Amino acid sequence: MRRTAWLCASLLSLGALRAVWAQSTNLTDLEQVTPAASGDAVASGAAGAWRALWTVPAAAPSTRGVLIGLEQNEFGGVTTVLAAARLKLGVLWQLQFAQAQVSDVIDPDLVAQYPDLATLRVVARFVAVDGVHTLGRTTVSAGLRQEYDDLLGVSARGVTARTSARVRLGRRTALAGVIERAWSSGLGRPAGARMQLAVSQDVVTKAGRVQFNAGARVGRLRESEISKAAFALGTSVAFQEMLSINASAGSERLSQGPWAWRATLGVGVALGSVGAHFRYNFRPEGRGSSRAVAVTYTRREIAPGGR
Repeated sequence: MRRTAWLCASLLSLGALRAVWAQSTNLTDLEQVTPAASGDAVASGAAGAWRALWTVPAAAPSTRGVLIGLEQNEFGGVTTVLAAARLKLGVLWQLQFAQAQVSDVIDPDLVAQYPDLATLRVVARFVAVDGVHTLGRTTVSAGLRQEYDDLLGVSARGVTARTSARVRLGRRTALAGVIERAWSSGLGRPAGARMQLAVSQDVVTKAGRVQFNAGARVGRLRESEISKAAFALGTSVAFQEMLSINASAGSERLSQGPWAWRATLGVGVALGSVGAHFRYNFRPEGRGSSRAVAVTYTRREIAPGGR
């Protein structure tokens, strides 16, 4: 990482970095991070409540409240802060904020020689707003996400549109989907779109409620990105609405490259309206593995066909 930073700093001094970079992978990764209250971002798209709404706003038509989360990536020193709020003003509105920052980008010895390098940073950030509306068993949403990317002093901004839908099939089955498309070219020329589909199935037992989830995602937002395909399976068990345990596994690949597996394990504890959530993400050889924690305050409003 430090060698790479030194190289980038050298390119910056020559004025070449601005011509090379339109968007860093830090922003691409941030767009696919979810809080600890969620399971796998691909598998849990139809799961409902906090587990799904970060990725698919329409998937939680009856959830209102606030979420604050933190994730620490063990590979590369990336710290991510996530926050969301849902409130009803006419329709249900969802607000999201996320920021990822890489620590120790520049070698301290290099900063000592060139103090101006201390102002350089690697930061990605976005703010999103979505409107959510429910009609019968169907919930839809539409919104915009404003993105910011700063790679060692070279910054760019962009806007992405997002639409999602969730349909309840009976009392225990749900289908959900989301489509994202880049509008602004500040982060690179817009590509086709990124799409995700998910399904969830509830099973009620004497011990608690078990939910099975599956999902797939494909596409890219900008031509500067490498197209990615991913799929995942997951399950969660809730005991008396106080304790929940979720686990998932999936695989993804870039373009025509090899498939790489990933897995998550999460635990949530709820005391009334307040919840605490913990999650660990596994990746091969520890690359990209991360720990996440989140706190939620939930105020539920019973919506037709929702949970």
